[in-house]
Amino acid sequence: MKKITLLLIVIFGIGWVYSCKKVNNNPVLDMSRTVAPVLQQPAGSSDLVLTEDKADSLVNFVWTSTQYNVGDLQNATYILQADLPDSNFTHPLELVSTTDLTYEITQGSINKKFTNIFGLVPDVPHGVEFRVLSYINQKNTDTWVYSGVNAVSVTTYKGTEPPSGPDTLWVPGDYQGWDPAAAPNVYSVDHDGKYKGYVYFPDGGSFEFKFTSAPDWNHTNFGYGGEGILVTDDGAGNLKVPGTGNYLLSIDTLALTWGQELQNFALIGSFGDCDWGCDEPLTWDVDNQWWTITMSFKAGDEFKWRANGDWPVNLGDNDPPDGTLVQDGANIVIDTDGSYTINLILSGSVPRYEIIQN
Repeated sequence: MKKITLLLIVIFGIGWVYSCKKVNNNPVLDMSRTVAPVLQQPAGSSDLVLTEDKADSLVNFVWTSTQYNVGDLQNATYILQADLPDSNFTHPLELVSTTDLTYEITQGSINKKFTNIFGLVPDVPHGVEFRVLSYINQKNTDTWVYSGVNAVSVTTYKGTEPPSGPDTLWVPGDYQGWDPAAAPNVYSVDHDGKYKGYVYFPDGGSFEFKFTSAPDWNHTNFGYGGEGILVTDDGAGNLKVPGTGNYLLSIDTLALTWGQELQNFALIGSFGDCDWGCDEPLTWDVDNQWWTITMSFKAGDEFKWRANGDWPVNLGDNDPPDGTLVQDGANIVIDTDGSYTINLILSGSVPRYEIIQN
């Protein structure tokens, strides 16, 4: 009887030890133990000089993989972002979304993006900041991890000799406290002295403004010289739009003329019961300075933006799609059912958009 009892104790003990050593088959992702990616190339404080004779040469971006405490996860997605200094990546330019650890872009392509979207003046070094965002699930921001920021000196090229003058003008006015440094911009993409850009004038105030050649009042200022006419006399009167709305402003600094066109955009598409028959109004986001809308879509729904409830001015996808918009562009297609926030960003020299699944 004692032998049987002893045998049972031994068997029970072995089982207890084994149960204590069982492997946890359901490990938990602990983001506090995640090692963020590192942007290795271009290195911080390096110089990136773009030249027309090397327009087809490649600019290489390289980063390390994100390391998680759990193995066998799906591949992380990496988004290479660029933005101007002190912007805190509020409206970053997304150069690529990929599962790879490298990205190549020609000097000509990146020169066009930085000139058109950031408004960088050619042949002058400018600070541009780069970082990498990685995530496992885009909708779950808890899985988002950012690399450190690499500040790089970028010099773009202009290709052909432009007329004298800046490529960017500022639009200070009553609507924003007459502060040139904080004013929106209009841009001369072709460096020909002709500028265009969108400015939203909210309710209230006088709707008066001026154009300035620098983010201050100490350089060339363009004021009222008659209907559609500009003068650079510092004592000139203010320019004015008729009232509240989103305006496309144009200015020719050589001919000293200007114009304005009201373009209030709405979303239109095949979604819901509209079937391209109704305009969904947008909301002005004061903090981000863009137009936004949040609504539900079904997979396969298509949309674009049009102005003033008609089709002469409509914005759709570029070809190939790159997050920018063009007149009469392609319809934008939703791939998955869900609620989405869609942002129309008109603050750059090229209209852009964002689609965020909620």
